[in-house]
Amino acid sequence: MAVVERKTKAGRTVTVQQYTRPGKHIGKRERKGEGTSPAQKEGNIRRAVMKLTWLMNANFSDGDLLVTLDYQRKNRPEDSAQMNRDFTNFYDRLKRAMRRAGEPPPKYIRVLEVGSKGARHHHMLLPKIDLEILRKCWTAGGVHVDPLYTDGNYRAVAEYFVKYTRRTMETEQREMKKLWYPSKGLKHVEPGKAREIKSRKIGEIKVPKGYYLDQDSVRTGISAYDGSETLTYIVVRLPDWPPKRKKGGGRHG
Repeated sequence: MAVVERKTKAGRTVTVQQYTRPGKHIGKRERKGEGTSPAQKEGNIRRAVMKLTWLMNANFSDGDLLVTLDYQRKNRPEDSAQMNRDFTNFYDRLKRAMRRAGEPPPKYIRVLEVGSKGARHHHMLLPKIDLEILRKCWTAGGVHVDPLYTDGNYRAVAEYFVKYTRRTMETEQREMKKLWYPSKGLKHVEPGKAREIKSRKIGEIKVPKGYYLDQDSVRTGISAYDGSETLTYIVVRLPDWPPKRKKGGGRHG
């Protein structure tokens, strides 16, 4: 059975998706009004994590910042709607501060976390910014910053971001239109074109020279819709690849 493969490049990563040619539909189609089945919801979440991973990998790099804004207990908002207003005020102050420093408005990807026990957090990716500027712009609580370092692959960060949003939906007992909030100016990633590979079996992982396999990204499965086999994995380009050329056209080493 032929394998269909799609490769999507984002930053230093390539996501490879494989599936066997779909056969006849074997699952039960959801009727209008029946809602989304648990299997469909989980599939939607996996696709959301993949798209968020691409967006992060294409727009951020190691040394950029994973930032958490929290609230003092007395400043905790009632719900995510108020949190969004708080973020808008924070970002307006941040843009003004960056403009005074001669810098453009910082790009970001952010999510909300509303915990069942009262915790409230904003989690976001930001470019390198002076910590003192962030502290001056966020007045409701603390600012926690960690530099990104994953060789340009932020799949695990994307998984956590979606997890925080799902926790918010559980706490507030409602669906949210957006699983994350992107700023303007981000580079968006288009999925690669699907092509049929007759010489390959499903499940064969190919790691190109100069790349390594993100072992935790490997996912296999069987489609409940048509019974086709699936495989997804991510390969990451090594930071020193390709090797620098010597003067005269040769390579080091």
